[in-house]
Amino acid sequence: MLHFKREVIMSNKYIYVLLTLLFLSGCIENTLDRKPLNMISDADVWTSEQLIDIYMVSLYNAIPIGFTGNPHLANLTDEGSYHEENPPVSNFGNHPHVLNTSMYAWIRRANYFLDRIQTATITEERIKQYIAECKFVRAYYYFDLVKKYGGMPIVTEVQVFDNNLEELQVSRNKEEEVYDFILNELDAAIVDLPNSWDAANMNRATKLVAQALKSRAMLYAGSIAKYGTVQLNGLIGIPSDKANTYFSESIKASKVIMDSSVYGLYDKLYNPASQSGNPVTNYQQIFVDKNNEEVIFQKAYSFPDKVHSFDNLNTPEGFTTNNGSSICPLLELVESYEYVNGTPGVLMVDGKEFDSPTELFKDKDPRFDASIFRSESPYIGRAVQIYRGIYDTDGTLYETESVPFPKDPNMIQVGMDGPYPTGNYSKSGFYIRKILNPDRAVVEPNYSDQNYIDIRYAEILLNFSEAALETGTNLSEALDAVNQIRARAGIRQLSSDELTIERLRNERKVELAFEDKRFWDIRRWRIGTSLFQNTYMHGLYPYLKYTGSGYKYIFKKISGYPLDGGLSRVWEERDYYSNLSGYISTNKNIINNPGW
Repeated sequence: MLHFKREVIMSNKYIYVLLTLLFLSGCIENTLDRKPLNMISDADVWTSEQLIDIYMVSLYNAIPIGFTGNPHLANLTDEGSYHEENPPVSNFGNHPHVLNTSMYAWIRRANYFLDRIQTATITEERIKQYIAECKFVRAYYYFDLVKKYGGMPIVTEVQVFDNNLEELQVSRNKEEEVYDFILNELDAAIVDLPNSWDAANMNRATKLVAQALKSRAMLYAGSIAKYGTVQLNGLIGIPSDKANTYFSESIKASKVIMDSSVYGLYDKLYNPASQSGNPVTNYQQIFVDKNNEEVIFQKAYSFPDKVHSFDNLNTPEGFTTNNGSSICPLLELVESYEYVNGTPGVLMVDGKEFDSPTELFKDKDPRFDASIFRSESPYIGRAVQIYRGIYDTDGTLYETESVPFPKDPNMIQVGMDGPYPTGNYSKSGFYIRKILNPDRAVVEPNYSDQNYIDIRYAEILLNFSEAALETGTNLSEALDAVNQIRARAGIRQLSSDELTIERLRNERKVELAFEDKRFWDIRRWRIGTSLFQNTYMHGLYPYLKYTGSGYKYIFKKISGYPLDGGLSRVWEERDYYSNLSGYISTNKNIINNPGW
């Protein structure tokens, strides 16, 4: 197999049946006359739809999406910073969440499934459906590889080890070839995938789900062709004359979904037409209200069988004793949220005093309050208490954690939720709110069961609009698509001359914040080297100013320590593609990407 380890199975006679039955690809030789009771033969698997489904579930489960712990991918962007003091802020192309040297193990399992399903004693219709599902999953695997590394070996057959390891050490394909392979896989899958599933199977691929992945993957390919450079004879980069071809494929796929009326923007708590309801809570509920109309493809969780720790890792510090903020939202993101009237979202704080933080953030895009906790944001049982210290009337600053302010014993010197230079407090002055359940603080790890939405309808609208702008086609529909998102958010509609690529990119940044999209956008647009040039990220620290009878708020923009451990960020040209050393160590035919 292409993992370049001696992992290839020579015989598939028996498959262990674990209680969880996570996957059925681990096979062993068995020469005993009697079949063990704790095993199922490989032949048996392909006579049972139940066992085939278990195998298929394992393939779905290996799709590299979902909550993966710390540090979050958002912390490699201008969205967030990790709470630890020495994060890998310059490790954009060699980060553990970017590298993946195990994907070919799953590609082999997919290839094995496609080979053996042909022998299954089930209906021809079901065989076609399973093949389509597997091709969809395999396309996802290859998309994960190509967006990280560029061109990678395309392997569609089960490789068998026969004591000649060199035969397994295949070479890289061109990046263009991998994207074309993904396109062909998805087109083939769309033919035989069902239009829908019953409730018990609702998270499996359908025709429209495959179109959604096509919408995203082809948009990425178009951007790489337009903004990238062909290197290593095409192993990375795509010729620029192919850009519009890929953008057009993204438009077509997006349009199929938009015209289907199967999905729509979540609007249970806010009606954009009448502007009635609450756009803040409405946007929050997209990520809490399971299986709503905006969800296209997701990784499902269910307590206690399948859980994650995202809430626990990001609940404001004063609400939990375990972790706190693994994502510290940056001021760069906060100021990307416009005001509801469409003006830029820069915060004017210099020399100003405020009766409450609400004053400063008044009339911000409602998605800001739905996505980010700021000082005095309401949460469970109390307001989030963020301030860095208290100034006395004589200008003396008191900033000792958990110690009362001398003039007011009911007030501690630093807010219960920080910020504070050490510990798990937010280092930016903000906490992430998006995705957290607004009804309960999760103070224990592995307790959250909110689904991870990988593709939702809003992204499809943004994909369509971006590809339309890039090609100069479907411009009126592109404007309408963006304005649908803005109307749901509760902010001013754009005119045709206002919808530029730059405005669209900002819209994408705020709408999809913390959803693991920004890092890949930075890569495909080739803007990392301009965003991060020995650049310090920024936070915003509230302070209380004691008046003798009460308090005013003042705010100070901060950069450097404690954000990013005081380090600046540097994005190099090499960081547009990741390090392939993990593959090179076992395959002499793999050429590393430039700069690694």
